Formats: sequence, structure tokens, C-alpha cells
Amino acid sequence: MKVCNLGTITHLEDIMQMSDYICTEAPLLIIVPAFDRIKRSLQEISIHLFRAEQEKASQAILHLEKHCMETVSGFLPDHDSAFEFAQTQITSNFQHIRQLANSTFSQSDERKLLISGEYISSALVAAYLKSRHIDATVADTATLMHLDADGKPDLETICQQAQAFAQTAQAAVYVTQSLVCQSAYGEVEYIAKGDSCAYAMYLAIAFRAQELVQRIQAKEIYIPNDNQKPEESNDTMFSFEEAESLINAGVLLVSPRSLSLAHQYQISIRLINGQGRIIRLVSEIQEETHTVKAITARKHITYIRLHSSGGVSSFRFLEKTLTVFAKYKVSIYLMTSSSTNISMAIETDTETLSLLRRELSGFAELITENNIATISILGKLNWGDSDASSRIIELLHDIPILMISYGNDNHCVSIAIRQSDCKHALCTLSDHFLGTDFTHENGSHSFSEEYNAFII
Repeated sequence: MKVCNLGTITHLEDIMQMSDYICTEAPLLIIVPAFDRIKRSLQEISIHLFRAEQEKASQAILHLEKHCMETVSGFLPDHDSAFEFAQTQITSNFQHIRQLANSTFSQSDERKLLISGEYISSALVAAYLKSRHIDATVADTATLMHLDADGKPDLETICQQAQAFAQTAQAAVYVTQSLVCQSAYGEVEYIAKGDSCAYAMYLAIAFRAQELVQRIQAKEIYIPNDNQKPEESNDTMFSFEEAESLINAGVLLVSPRSLSLAHQYQISIRLINGQGRIIRLVSEIQEETHTVKAITARKHITYIRLHSSGGVSSFRFLEKTLTVFAKYKVSIYLMTSSSTNISMAIETDTETLSLLRRELSGFAELITENNIATISILGKLNWGDSDASSRIIELLHDIPILMISYGNDNHCVSIAIRQSDCKHALCTLSDHFLGTDFTHENGSHSFSEEYNAFII
């Protein structure tokens, strides 16, 4: 059974657009979250119930139920058997909501109320797939995802439940709920930390899936456009190590935990966007087509340059600096250093930056600059064998480069520049490293037109 995680989708319309890409194989388990409209309405109902505003709560429940039925009516005729399925599912969920509303409302009831949003959303998705003549139904993920006494996924029990489920599965597609689980005490609740990527990966492991399909939300990642024919595969492949470098560069492909699990259990990840562009994360790539595989950008960064004021010895300067950043839990994206100078690219708020400045000024002189962008170039680059920095400096000779930082492998090198120069730098680097055929064939020198074809 394949597993498809749509935990980052917030509207039913998004799933409608992607159904052709995800419902191509069976059996399939689709994981969906509570849609935004449903989630907001349930939160509003919860507030009314805590305030003992029963009439307002009843009206809000009725209004949400009407909205759900109107949504179903929009893609299903009322005489269709799929409409009856949707009506039964939605009515059952709202009966449960009304039971909670008519009792003495507690925090436990609030949790159950909010979780019903996932069940309603999964019913809507299953109904829509039925309208597309796909054999779909709803599965209760709380029967699959179990936690141990420490609140962590109990993988042994999850695997047992998944295998029992797979043996009796008859539908082509099962739609289930994201982040819903059963605690060690038998209570249905949300899993802690809310990592939908890792949640889906645990289910993929349990079902012995060879691949996890997931929607990608990453922006500011540019990949080569191979100008392939429509019938040819246009997938982009990254190894798990390359994917880790991309995540470290700020590209939200998947969560670090889910990537670690994928690597451990050798489960490939297929990432798709709304236009059907596919990125595959795999354990190993047999043959590389491109030396440079991606260029990424991260914006709204703060640049800090420190110079030791001489109050501490050179070998303590770096230690004291990093201790201050660790104290305030500030992520350092790029760093270059010498015995008395350190340059960093970080992301933090104004208040934390003031606290950093106050502590660091005790032993260092500081220069800070906001509105900085970092650009990372990823690929099989062998930076140690080639003069990579010279190539970048030559290409960006008309752009001030604040710093160049190399990673601990041959996958990535990054630069920090002013955000106002980011668009020009991306155009220049993309032309050189990703090839100029695309520019030539499109005949466009506008960044937004020229590179939209391979921006994810």
C-alpha cells in the first residue's frame, strides 16, 4: 500500500487539483488535515461552548454542517450513491459534535471537538474521489497510529495494526486523518509537535511502502529545465544527503525527522506541487545529469560581523560568541571566522537581536545589517578540486558579496548578499550553472518569466 501525505493542504480545492497526480495507484492511503474553514468554525464553536453560549454554538454548528453539505452538493448529484455516503459520514460527525456541545464542556471535549475537523475533512475528500469514480472510503487513523507511555509513536503496535488493516482492505483508496492518534491510555488525541511529514512516514514504514508521496510547499528553489517532451519523465532526483543540504539551506522539502526515517528504512519520497512537477528523494542516484542540481534562496536574513575587542583570548572568542547565540536559541545559517573576526547570517526578531547586541558588545565590536539574502548552490560540485569561489565571484563581480560559506560536504556552497541584489544574482547564477538553453528558447530576460518554468 502506498501512502500519500497531504497534511500541508488547507483547502479541498487543492486536493481537487492534485487528484490526477495522486490517485494513480492502488491501494493507496491518503492522509489529510482539517481544512482551514472547518478548523476555524470548530474553534469558534469551542469558544461559544466555554462561554456557555449554547444558542450561538448551535447556530455555528448548523452553519458549518450546511457548508459541508453544500460543498458536497457542488460536485455530487443528490441522487448519487456517493452523495449518500458523504451525507452519512457528515451527519455522523455532526451528531458527535452535538453530543459534545450538549454535555458539560471540558478541555477533553474541546480536543475531541477539534479532532472532528480531521474526520469531516477526510469524509469530504473521500466523497470527492467517489465523484471521480474512484473506489474511496474513510479509514480511522486512530486505529492505526498508537503512542507509547512516553507519547512517542509505538512503531511495533503501528506495524501490527497496519498489517491487519492491509489484509482486510478492499477499497482502492482510503482517506484518513492527519496527526490523529490513540494514546497509551486509549484516548484519541493529536500527536505532540504536529510533524505531519514524520507522522506520514511512520505509516509508510508500517505499511511497508516503498515510497511516500507528499505535496511540496518549498519556494525559492530553482532546478534545471531539461525541455523534455511531454511523454518523457520530468522528475528531479536528489539523494537523501542532498535533500539534507537543501533543508539546511532553508528549503522546506520535508521535515528533518521524516528524512531521517526515510533514510533509515530506505523509503523514497515523491514530492509533487500543484502543477504536477515532481521531485524524488532517494537513497542513491546511479547517474547524474547535472553538475549543479539546484539553486535556492533564503530572504529576510540578518548579517552580523563581529571583531574581537581584545577582552578575551583568540581561542575563547569563538566559544564565547557561540555560547551567546546558543543561549537565545538563534539559528546560524552561514558562518565564516578567523581568530578575531566572525561573520554570520542569522534569522531572528528585533528583540532578540537587541539582547544579542547587549551581550556580545562586552567582548566584541558589532556591525549588523538587515534585509540580507542567502543563496545556496547544490550539486556534485567537488569544491575542493575546483576554484568554486572564484567562479561565483567572477559571475557576481558587480554584486557585493558579504560572505561565502562552504558546507561539510561536496553538496553545497552558499553566499550572503543584500536582498536588493537577490533577483539579479539568481538570474546570473541560474544562467551559468543551470544552462542557457532555457533562456535562449524562451527569448525572455525577465526573471519572473524566465525562471517560473522551473521554480517549485
